[in-house]
Amino acid sequence: MPKRARVALKVNNLASSVTFYVDSLGCQLVEGQPDADMAVVLDPYGDLLLLAGPEAKDVKNHLDETCVIYKPGDTLDLSEQEENLDARLAALTARGLTDIHQEQTAEGDRKLTIKDPSNYTITYIQRVQRSPEETRALYARGGDDLEAVLAGLTEADLDLTRAPDEWSIRQIVHHLAEVDAMFLMIFESALAQPGITFIRNTYDQAHWAETLAYKERTIEPSLALIKATRQHIARLLQHIPDHWDHFVLLKFASDEGEGYKMTVGQQLSEMNWHQAEHCEEINETRRIHGR
Repeated sequence: MPKRARVALKVNNLASSVTFYVDSLGCQLVEGQPDADMAVVLDPYGDLLLLAGPEAKDVKNHLDETCVIYKPGDTLDLSEQEENLDARLAALTARGLTDIHQEQTAEGDRKLTIKDPSNYTITYIQRVQRSPEETRALYARGGDDLEAVLAGLTEADLDLTRAPDEWSIRQIVHHLAEVDAMFLMIFESALAQPGITFIRNTYDQAHWAETLAYKERTIEPSLALIKATRQHIARLLQHIPDHWDHFVLLKFASDEGEGYKMTVGQQLSEMNWHQAEHCEEINETRRIHGR
């Protein structure tokens, strides 16, 4: 675990947010900084969250080098790797939460949704269990699936957003390509040298989006990159029959300990889920604007 939080939530009222995350979600208060209008809580899985009230200054300086800062209205996924929604629902209900929305996604995943005091959407997702064959096939066709979601959109449509300050369709596509490129070497390291420690570079998502001109670039090269990366990995998997359980120990430079184990199977599932979430955002944007 890093010494500093990697996730910060800008909240409307610090006291009510601390109460909600501790009493309702089961987090532990690690450090309260009322003079700075900030607090650090530890979620049930051991990850630190920084809650920053309206008067908090220089939030980024209180975070790990690899960080993301959320704002009210954003969605935060607090799922475990192997989420059990029935147990989760029982635990949340026992803590007094009643306004819990349940749904099933287009991919078959089950989802619980809760609103926090600052209008964050807190989600817990129990992913549908797919066979290795289904998982590999879904990953391999990811580029085609993304193109299908984008079908019929004009160049101007790509700049539509779900809401102010949300990413445009264009930015989402570039982000998906960037993530595929980032994880290419993790895949290959697990396949070529199972058990190796893979140290990830720091990653500031907002900085990358700004510096790499997500808003301005055409999407065709990014779509081509997604297709090429996935076809490349799919071909590699055909040559390594026992690839599913190959793994790396994944960590950032600031992490203590040996890192956490990520298998090829888990990585394929994560990439599928990540793209599905962003494709749903694109579909939502299209629904909002009638495209």
